[in-house]
This record gives sequence, C-alpha cells and structure tokens, in this order.
Amino acid sequence: MVRKEEAQVFSSTDQNLVLSSLEHDQLVRAKKHFIPRRLLKGPELVVLWALRIYLLFMMAVVLYQVWSAAH
Repeated sequence: MVRKEEAQVFSSTDQNLVLSSLEHDQLVRAKKHFIPRRLLKGPELVVLWALRIYLLFMMAVVLYQVWSAAH
C-alpha cells in the first residue's frame, strides 16, 4: 500500500482557534519569522540619500537658529 501525502487545508477559523489557545510566549514564537533585507535599486537609493542629506541640512539649520537665539 502506497501512502500519498495530502496537503491539509485549514480554514481561518481553525487558525484563529489554534492561535487563541496558545500562551503568550508560544504565540510570539509562532508569529515570529525572519524577513530578509530588501535590496534597493537606483531610484530608491537616490531618494534615501537625498533624505539623509536633507536631514543633515535641517539639523544644521536648527542648530544655527538655536545658536543665534542664544547670542
């Protein structure tokens, strides 16, 4: 007799029942999964670097305004 493996299909209510019966640490472990870092392409990198440069510029503006208000 050859046994065929069948994929079991669980409904969302079955999954909710299982998740609701887990303890807190078991629930965290069941939900935790690794999400890999995304490789960014050219336009995305340009936008991120532009935001970084803008942030540095705005920090300099704020520091100058604080310095000029103090003197």
